Amino acid sequence: MKCIAHYEIKSETSVFEDDRWLKFQHPSGIFSARIRNIPRKDFSIPFLLTLYLTFEAADLEEARDIADERLADCLSSLALTTSCSYSRHRIRQIVDATPGDTKGMRSCLVWGDSIGLEDPTPLLTERTTYTIDQLLKFDAPPYLRRAMRWYRLGVNSWTPDDQFQYFWFALELIAIAQKSSERVPDKCPRCSSALFCQTCQEQPLHKPYEKQAIRALMKAVDKTCDDEKIKMLEGARNALMHGATLREIEHELPEPREQAVDALARIALLALVNQFPKDIMADPKLGFMGPSTYVHHTLSGIVHMETVIPVDSDGEFDLSFSGMTVALNPVAPPQSALPSTLQMTLAQLKQIEQFSYRESDYQDMCRRIHQKAKVHEEKVITLLPSTDRQRIEKAMNEGEKGTWQDLFREILKANSFTLWGPGAPQAQATQADAKNR
Repeated sequence: MKCIAHYEIKSETSVFEDDRWLKFQHPSGIFSARIRNIPRKDFSIPFLLTLYLTFEAADLEEARDIADERLADCLSSLALTTSCSYSRHRIRQIVDATPGDTKGMRSCLVWGDSIGLEDPTPLLTERTTYTIDQLLKFDAPPYLRRAMRWYRLGVNSWTPDDQFQYFWFALELIAIAQKSSERVPDKCPRCSSALFCQTCQEQPLHKPYEKQAIRALMKAVDKTCDDEKIKMLEGARNALMHGATLREIEHELPEPREQAVDALARIALLALVNQFPKDIMADPKLGFMGPSTYVHHTLSGIVHMETVIPVDSDGEFDLSFSGMTVALNPVAPPQSALPSTLQMTLAQLKQIEQFSYRESDYQDMCRRIHQKAKVHEEKVITLLPSTDRQRIEKAMNEGEKGTWQDLFREILKANSFTLWGPGAPQAQATQADAKNR
């Protein structure tokens, strides 16, 4: 089937006229592309290009992966010819554009508008700053500062291939800096036994190669790192350094392939931490955190639907059609602080449920409170976003009058807010002490 994918591209360059389409295509016909400017009204948003990508696929589901592969070819070609940056901003639609009588209706996948910039994870506490204070007491040598820089770049990167290489650079810098001067033998590539020279009747010895130093460091800092894991990580590193991608060698990696990035990142973190003096690291007040995965993910909603696709003056499909909106709606306003828990009775929860069906400026807040409520042994515990807690406290402190305000006065008279989350201090805030803050 013939498909057209609609992308928006972040770009340092623009088409010389705003209403002009520029076209290019692969000589074998596996794809063709059209690009045009998306003019901006102000500088608060990035400049984007519209890119329509036409290609063949078996069905719309397969088209999702094929479209990304073809897009990579387009962006690489643009970068090669201009030496400017081009990166995917988002995908809008993939449309079945197969010629034939469709009675005006076309199957398409429509991506919902993203929530936008996601909330941060509220993990920073006094323990974090205390740990930093203690680490800064150590005058880190240049190799360690460079290694920390590469680790930071690996954490920041949104491309798993780049992340892996940055974490490897961090590990390699540490391994080379502390490489032992003790001479070691070469090992058999098949069984890993020390090689023996039949002519000289001895084992040739040499200073450890960088690869051997990295292996030794991995095993020293991570006792769970066996030869199989090291072989997997070295294979991924060699492939990437020779121009391959993790996707291309995924059959050689654990499932999912991002585990290779996570495994290397955790070893790099352990290696970095182990560079600090033991007297500093022995402090039980220190705290280090690690994510469940270092690979960045985004949430998107996709609708598979049938709709009429308009045609522009050139007879091409116009995928900028309006009149339909697909969006991901956040459940709460932007948050930066930890959420809180609050205990109430079943009767009080029932009143909040009633408020959640009443059109008002507090309807959404009551709906969130009701949806997050959990009942356990006749007790109700609910989770409140920090902005809802702030609104309730403000209403209490300013003596606001109303039915929902009276209900929360009743709830807070018997219970209090408690910060909730990993490592959250057990800070309490009752109605009384909230007034004194």
